[in-house]
Amino acid sequence: MRGRTVLRTIRWGDWDPSLLRGLLLALLFLAGALAGHLYAGACGGEARAALDQYLTDYCAVYDAEGVVVSMLSCVVMYFGYAVLLFLFGFSSAGIALIPALSGLFGFLTMYTVSCFVRCYGREGVLLAMGVLLVRLVFTLPCFLALANEAWPLSIELFLLSFGRGKRSSPVQYGSRYLLLFVLCAVILAVGVCCERLLTPVLFRLALGEVL
Repeated sequence: MRGRTVLRTIRWGDWDPSLLRGLLLALLFLAGALAGHLYAGACGGEARAALDQYLTDYCAVYDAEGVVVSMLSCVVMYFGYAVLLFLFGFSSAGIALIPALSGLFGFLTMYTVSCFVRCYGREGVLLAMGVLLVRLVFTLPCFLALANEAWPLSIELFLLSFGRGKRSSPVQYGSRYLLLFVLCAVILAVGVCCERLLTPVLFRLALGEVL
């Protein structure tokens, strides 16, 4: 019995809380994705007709040669979540806003995919991947990495402000948090370049398979 107790203690001691936080954030992303899928299916007839027309016009624009996503749009799409997460790490409100942002990310991603699928059938998945694949390859890992670092800091700030109060030591950010943000910024900057170069090509290839 004593051997089992020691073994359990070792196992719990080796458990990394960041793994649990990462799993929770991933589950929230998936929950948001499910909500986005259900919401896309709940659209009424008029809304669906307007959506179909919008996606048709969207495909027609991208079918033209030389069309690229604007630099401003790319910067907002790539850096928006990262900047928000970084700032939420300095706020006690991030304890709720960071999980909510994870769910919102999943919701908007799957909503886009579901809209393409409902407009073009199964082939719509190809169009959605043409639009989202490059972006998700760069933004999703950076999002989860930053969220996993910012969330515990925000929790500590919340406990310091509303829980343990003066009995707690100040929240230590250190250089790790800033270096992670800088690394993610570099990765996202590369992603912006790839978005402008590759996404139009991928979308036209997918469009050629569908139309």
